[in-house]
Amino acid sequence: MSCMDNGKVLVIFAGYNEPMQRAISSNEGFSRRVNKIFKFKDLSCEELANLLHIKMSNQAEDNLLYGFKLHSSCSENVIAELIKKETTKVQRMKMNGSLVDIMLNNAKGNLDFRITDDCVESDELLTIKLEDFEAALRFLPK
Repeated sequence: MSCMDNGKVLVIFAGYNEPMQRAISSNEGFSRRVNKIFKFKDLSCEELANLLHIKMSNQAEDNLLYGFKLHSSCSENVIAELIKKETTKVQRMKMNGSLVDIMLNNAKGNLDFRITDDCVESDELLTIKLEDFEAALRFLPK
């Protein structure tokens, strides 16, 4: 706590609003030192779809989805509508941005399951389709 008093150290605490508020208010000295609080709104379905597209187009080589691409049917608008239709507001609020990671991992898993041994098109092996996202959302925690 004392390092927070001298002003030479910047400490960032991040988390969901309610648990962070409980943690900060649990100690009078702590709440006195944490005097700048930034609250971010939950991401909309459109923002989640945009984030999904950003993650797919900016993949690092160590990413499990490196080299994979989205089928043309997976536009941002279509993905946003799918998220809106297949998830609840509570699910989106609890998962927020991590919903995108879960969707991508589950969709890749469905692609792996969907591809047959006689598939010869390498492009097909690396293309995530809308049906993969539809299946991915069925496995979300309720």
